[in-house]
Amino acid sequence: MLLYDSIFTGTKTVGDMIMDKKEILEKNRQQNHNNLDEREKKIYNFSFGLGAVVVGILCLVFSVYKALHHEPFYEYVSLITAYLCTTFIYQFTNLRKVMYLVAGIVTGLAAVWCIMVFFGVIT
Repeated sequence: MLLYDSIFTGTKTVGDMIMDKKEILEKNRQQNHNNLDEREKKIYNFSFGLGAVVVGILCLVFSVYKALHHEPFYEYVSLITAYLCTTFIYQFTNLRKVMYLVAGIVTGLAAVWCIMVFFGVIT
């Protein structure tokens, strides 16, 4: 309608249309001041994945160290399996693929078992 008005009625000029676009973009920036843009969202999400990888590597290193010294290492395995369980359940709730549900249940049960062994509830 704006283009029609500018061409056929002469009520708007090209400069007015450009100004309208600038005003719209500025209003959008003000409304989304606290929201992340797509690039920021990608970086934000990647940073959590990278952090999880680092935690996983540290848990693996500590577990191997304790295993080599004949010490129990269930606390580290429970951290990893609880993380995996959460990831798989989140993927299942959003993607509805049964394999994520199965993986979430299995890793969740493994996490509960490791926690119970760590606290001496079961041996």
